[in-house]
Amino acid sequence: MISIILLLNDVYANELLNENNISCIGENYSISQLQGEGHRSPYVINKGSKRYHSDLFFTVRGVVTKLKLGRNAGFFMQQIDKSTLSLASKGIFVRTTDMTNIKLDTSVCVTGVVEEYYGMTQLHPTAEVIVLGDAKAVAPTNIVVATVDANFSETLERYEGMRVRLVNMTDMRVTKPLYYDRRWQRYNIILSHQQINIHPNTVAFPSSIFADQHALNNKQRRLYLQLAGRPTLITKSDYIRVNDKVAGVVGILQFSYGEFRLVTDDPVSKIQFTHFSDRETLPPRTTHHLRIASFNLLNYFNTAAGGAHNPLRQNRGATTLLALHRQETKLVKTIVTLDADFIGLMEIENNGFGKNSAIQRLLSLVNRQIQDPDKQYEMLQPEQSDLYRGRYLGSGAITVAGFYRPSKLQHVSTRVIDLPIQRSILGNAYHRPALTPTFMRDRDHQKERLTISVNHFKSKGSKCVADKQRSAMLKRLKTNSSKNKALQQKWKRAKLKQDRQGHCAGFRSLAASVLAQSLAKQGGDKIILGDLNSYPKEDPLLVLTDYEQASYAYYKIKGSTHSYLGQHLIVLKLDNGFGYHDPFISENTDSWTYSFQALGRLDYILVNTDLLSDVVVKKVWHINAAESRLLNKDNDFLNDIAFSSDHDPLFIELK
Repeated sequence: MISIILLLNDVYANELLNENNISCIGENYSISQLQGEGHRSPYVINKGSKRYHSDLFFTVRGVVTKLKLGRNAGFFMQQIDKSTLSLASKGIFVRTTDMTNIKLDTSVCVTGVVEEYYGMTQLHPTAEVIVLGDAKAVAPTNIVVATVDANFSETLERYEGMRVRLVNMTDMRVTKPLYYDRRWQRYNIILSHQQINIHPNTVAFPSSIFADQHALNNKQRRLYLQLAGRPTLITKSDYIRVNDKVAGVVGILQFSYGEFRLVTDDPVSKIQFTHFSDRETLPPRTTHHLRIASFNLLNYFNTAAGGAHNPLRQNRGATTLLALHRQETKLVKTIVTLDADFIGLMEIENNGFGKNSAIQRLLSLVNRQIQDPDKQYEMLQPEQSDLYRGRYLGSGAITVAGFYRPSKLQHVSTRVIDLPIQRSILGNAYHRPALTPTFMRDRDHQKERLTISVNHFKSKGSKCVADKQRSAMLKRLKTNSSKNKALQQKWKRAKLKQDRQGHCAGFRSLAASVLAQSLAKQGGDKIILGDLNSYPKEDPLLVLTDYEQASYAYYKIKGSTHSYLGQHLIVLKLDNGFGYHDPFISENTDSWTYSFQALGRLDYILVNTDLLSDVVVKKVWHINAAESRLLNKDNDFLNDIAFSSDHDPLFIELK
């Protein structure tokens, strides 16, 4: 009889254990009470430091859902109850380095103070964490938008610290496919709620109220999906594209560095991707229109095949012959499929024009795949006097190039337009020279003059003089702000002020003006194409298109200091645009060519006014920015075109 009672007691004890009903001595609050229904815990009132904390101590109970080792170590725990009345989160992060006895799926009792650490509510123990015993694993909670949520960020706040699941109803879309964050050594996918995120400067002027609102809307929809370990695919049919709906992911929802992050242990193969914008095969041409294309090759170097040296003796591309062959297979297939009569190319190794040059190698590989002699290409080759050291197009490791069909374009000449160089004790900055051929083309049985300028402006990443000066100013303000409240406010305002153009916007604007002024001296129709490293509403594009100081009195475009053409310092007023037209401007939400934190277009084919009415076809071919480079770089999971670069090619056709 006693043994039966003991057995019943054990069964009852296990049932209590699984229901997480073990007593937590001193328990006086629940996790959801500490979290509250707002962005901050209602018990955190101290505003004197970055880590705000409560004046009271709290004792709460929960089940451990995830361990976090390393920097900012601790564990996540979640309360177990069936209440659905509260909109507050039931999970919280416990910040502690002492996790000797802490294990997953155990019930713990924690006493401590509540903190707001850079926006994330957490519990800092003031006594030893008590392990109550094993517990049933916490089932994930589906993320569902409540009617009271003003935006998706408010929805996520209600699940902060919890074990959650993305479901179809959550409606999360891929804005940036799988990539590797080198700074934090993490694999991420950037998701956004209900729609992809487009860069603010695509649709609104930098620093404008509309751009700021667009950026805020992007942020309020954004969620980083952070994967554990290096992801792999199972079959060749697996791939991830922009605008895919993502569901079936289970993880812990965290907040750090101003963003919500869903940290999951699920492999990519278990995540459900529903393709809403699937791959598109480019159909064969059916017209005799003149097709003009632009394509960034993503560091095509032929060093691995014994190529000639570039001026910097750098290799930014393939390091093995096998990797080079894989890259060339995709690039050649892309160029051949584009079937353009002229194609401007960026990021090709700047190692001359001889038999061991990258451009000669690529040209030969492309022409081998074209059976019709009338469709084969010739390359643009400037005069030796226009080349750096009589050999190179510019002094950098990469340059621009162009292929054209003599059957469609009669070559007249090729100019090299030198763009500004920035020289300063703070460092130098460069643009690639503009490769600018002039052709005669047939139109309505007449010969017409057409000049095409191939460009690659300075990148947004590395700093120019103005950026370095601003960084130094912010550093001084921050250093002096600790004892001066006025300086502290000035530092905060200066730090928050941004136009999202990245570095060197003024330097690119100056290049745009120099380029357009040089082209203005040329007769006939003109096209400016290439990677301009600017979004559609940013300063360099305004300079090239429709900017007028009188019309946009509130918005003034500035050039850059310390900029030279040769030995001559450039001083230009950027008061008026040069009247080129962007045929893709009305389709900006779908004409993106590059994916960073949001999608946007850095690549252009701009035409002069007389040519605009001749544009009968315009297309961005989403084969690269739409997919994950990581899943294709060294593996042939995809077809032989997808991810030949990190930029999408685009083209127009002229009647």
